Amino acid sequence: MSAWPLLDIPVGLDDAALIKHFWDYFRHAYIEDADGHHVDIRDWRGVLVIFSKFAYQHAISGHGDYRDGLGIHDVAFEPTRAERLPWIGLTLAGEAVIEVRHQELCDSRRRRLKRRVLIVTDEAYVVVLDRQDDGLLRFRTAFPADASYLTKIRREGARVELHKPPPEKEMPQS
Repeated sequence: MSAWPLLDIPVGLDDAALIKHFWDYFRHAYIEDADGHHVDIRDWRGVLVIFSKFAYQHAISGHGDYRDGLGIHDVAFEPTRAERLPWIGLTLAGEAVIEVRHQELCDSRRRRLKRRVLIVTDEAYVVVLDRQDDGLLRFRTAFPADASYLTKIRREGARVELHKPPPEKEMPQS
């Protein structure tokens, strides 16, 4: 069991209502506050992270067989992803031991398609960010990962940093 908070999944709502319910949380936590003002989210180094509705949809959905999913989600609402939405902010704030990995995705001609930053926490939670040419980070998705997927990430991406929070910020062990 995690020491990090999980959001409650309301009972009796269909997937569409759950998607709206969690969108309200995501929007107010990461995009704009209740008054419509932009929420400035920065990682533990002070780098601005940009969030969008598209990324929200990817962060709460999934694929029935994620190993063969190719990033296309066929499950509109995935409770294990949605209940962990607060973990995105905790991870970016550096409130856990996190492993920052860099991954470049190229096409068949070796032209760079994407530069990704993958952040893996002690909680086996992955936050995926795209590094933009101007140095800003764009949030793409976040999800709990199993041991084999973490091995794949570590094999395909180079470790850039191992960040440890100051002792006063460390989460209690469960």
